[in-house]
Amino acid sequence: MKITSVEIIPIDQPHKGRLIFSSGPTPAPNEFIILRINTDEGVSGIGSAYSFPSAPLLASGCSRNGAVHLMRELATILIGKNPMQLSFILESLERAIGGWWTENWYILSNFDHALYDLKARILGLPIYELLGGLQRERIELEWIQSFLPTPEEVAEEAKRYLDAGFKSVKVHVNNDPVNAEARVKATRKLIGDDIPLAIDMGMAYTAMDAARLLERLDGEYGLNFAEQPLHPYDMNGMVSLRSKCKVPLTADHAGMTLQQAFEYIKLNVFDSFHCLLTRVGGFARAVKYADMMETARLNYQICNQGNTLAGTAAAHFAVSRKPRPRYYDELGLYLYLHGTTDTKSITDDIVKEQAVAIEDGVLHAPKGPGLGLELDEEMIKRYAAPDIDPVIVK
Repeated sequence: MKITSVEIIPIDQPHKGRLIFSSGPTPAPNEFIILRINTDEGVSGIGSAYSFPSAPLLASGCSRNGAVHLMRELATILIGKNPMQLSFILESLERAIGGWWTENWYILSNFDHALYDLKARILGLPIYELLGGLQRERIELEWIQSFLPTPEEVAEEAKRYLDAGFKSVKVHVNNDPVNAEARVKATRKLIGDDIPLAIDMGMAYTAMDAARLLERLDGEYGLNFAEQPLHPYDMNGMVSLRSKCKVPLTADHAGMTLQQAFEYIKLNVFDSFHCLLTRVGGFARAVKYADMMETARLNYQICNQGNTLAGTAAAHFAVSRKPRPRYYDELGLYLYLHGTTDTKSITDDIVKEQAVAIEDGVLHAPKGPGLGLELDEEMIKRYAAPDIDPVIVK
């Protein structure tokens, strides 16, 4: 069996929910890329990862036009290859990527997901079987609360998802400590004292300001953890904050790649890391990432971002990893795309059926083979990007 062609399919699938990041605020882009890898025996694998803005925002990486250009070049490496030689192909792709930039790992994730999907389909297995097998059949989830305009809106939407069964909540805050406290206070008041409540600080603080704010918020409202309080390159600041702060600290942008996470592990300043599958580079690199955390006896949360294909990929990875204390995985972020609190309410999607069930705030193990998804070609046409054509590499 050989790979005969690679299809790069840009789509615009609008978010029905309001996914806004506190480090902007930046609404999540609607511009996605679907990758399909075809073989001479009629078996295909599909994948998708992060959404790419039409133009770079907040140094978030290359534009979708730039991503498609790089993907076109990388796709030539696959032609004629045996899809069963998965590690060999992925290593070839990594060597071909120039530079160690985060956006390149987002791009690699598209290939990684599609290649794993292809191999698992050939074998008739769900992807998690290629990752060591099923370790968890159900996963209780944390809800990542978007940076909505007012503290009241934040609290109300957080409660909506907690009422729908999610087990904890993480609230985005900005660089205004008064506004940050208002968001935490409103949320805590509405959800009660027993729900674990965390904050994402969006890289917005200095070490001293972060220490003061965290001490106050933890004392008044109780914090499960605080995510990325400082700029990821402020390593000295993180060492200083760690010495002043008793709140558990989680790395996000400080652990966007294997190499970056390794450097921060050596500093011993974070209690946990975000293992965001599409950002790390896909399944193969996420396995290395999680193994590194477990070797260092650190915690990690598995997260996703993107569309249903990316969300399903993260679910396959998550069920192959053992449970971890204190932290809930964040595997429902793609529900923002659909504006729902569960998967059964998803409509107008690019797949015929959902492979993953999220009900009552609990993710259930996906079904296979592969990702367990089939593209809805009519919906792919409906969401076809108006400003960039699909590319087929043969």
